[in-house]
Amino acid sequence: MKRSVAGGDKLIRGALLLTGLAILFWSGLEDNDASAVTLLGALSSVSLTLWLLSRVAVGFALTPHHAALTGALTGALAALCTAALMLFKNLRHAHIFPDYPAGMLLAALERLPFWAIAGALAGLGIGLLLAARLSEGDNL
Repeated sequence: MKRSVAGGDKLIRGALLLTGLAILFWSGLEDNDASAVTLLGALSSVSLTLWLLSRVAVGFALTPHHAALTGALTGALAALCTAALMLFKNLRHAHIFPDYPAGMLLAALERLPFWAIAGALAGLGIGLLLAARLSEGDNL
């Protein structure tokens, strides 16, 4: 039996596809700038977190502490995805001097706790805004 794809599933699949295409395009360029890989790492972490939530948290209400945990996961994944993309480009190009040396990879991984905290705070803020909006709608 074939399961039909919901509208939200199509949006998440489209985001994953566009992220993959952007990574494919970026990996072919001769560029060692850290801003592009950081942006792609953050984009891929958001796409992966949305996909994971669509699989795991179907039918659950989003509370502020769940939003904070989701934000922390997104922030931590951003650091991991950034380092993985740097390593992927180093391996794909295979230069004598890599595009992203080991120091840059470690610097991206050192940011993991700070990005996780920033993601948790952003998620908490979003969760509180959603909770306030929902409680405001109940009063009307």
